Amino acid sequence: MAAPQQVSDPYEHVGPWSDEDFLALPDDRRVELVDGALVMSPRASNPHQRLAYRLWGALDGAATPGWDVLGEPNVRLGADRVVIPDVAVLAGADMTAAVNQAVALTLVVEVVSLGDAAHDRILKPRLYAEAGIPWYLRVEQEGPVGHLHQLVDGAYREVAHGPVVELAEPFGVALDLPRLAR
Repeated sequence: MAAPQQVSDPYEHVGPWSDEDFLALPDDRRVELVDGALVMSPRASNPHQRLAYRLWGALDGAATPGWDVLGEPNVRLGADRVVIPDVAVLAGADMTAAVNQAVALTLVVEVVSLGDAAHDRILKPRLYAEAGIPWYLRVEQEGPVGHLHQLVDGAYREVAHGPVVELAEPFGVALDLPRLAR
């Protein structure tokens, strides 16, 4: 395998991106890798950031021993697929890792952004399901309203929705989204 290119400008890269090429990019950008293509998005809006941060705090505060809650971690979903969920719950995260393996994740949370709605509602749930992540929580900022999905037979099924979403797994917590969004 050839050594990864040291590319500081994604526009200089030729051909599909590999994991190695992707990881050689500076980490000062919000960039994801999906099947050899870079997906770039601007930093989230202030309300999005506040809600995602508060969701992280609520989940982290409820986490029982053995669970770690991370905000905006790099997650490898497969070959040439590295994405950044808003929040992730992992079993015993390797705190030295630059990229977390999907197999360690139990729950991913996405707060839907206006400019990234299709990404958060369609693409990412499909990729998370293919990677076998058991739970996916999509939070719509309007309301806000949460949609909790469980992986069943390789696809997500909505099991709860509303302004308050109660999780039993991986640990018990009630997420009062309007309160968190204030």
